[in-house]
Amino acid sequence: DGHMMMDTSKPTVAFIRADWCPACQKLEPTLKELVEQYKDRLNFVVLDVTTDEKAAESAKTAEELGIGKFFEANKKKTSTVVVFGEKNKVSFKTTHNYDREAYVKAFDDAIKMNSMMMKKSS
Repeated sequence: DGHMMMDTSKPTVAFIRADWCPACQKLEPTLKELVEQYKDRLNFVVLDVTTDEKAAESAKTAEELGIGKFFEANKKKTSTVVVFGEKNKVSFKTTHNYDREAYVKAFDDAIKMNSMMMKKSS
């Protein structure tokens, strides 16, 4: 059923993209690299809005992740990358950003915050 198993103990990174979005194409090589680098520590979700059909699928995915409202509000803003921390609070959000360092910092911060949360709750 094409279901992604999400490990909810990890922060989630969502990428709103479309095939017709030049900014997304420019960003994807960087993001692909970062996914490789961070996939054990973060969840990555691609919310594709290339077609109405894809957007509807992405809306469903976003709903399931508890970020439906966020997706509704931002689905027109392709090339947006968002990091959701605890309880799906947005800890980082950027659009048309090609600065790899900015992502690295945001991802590291989210992971740090997350492990502090984890220690507190155990």
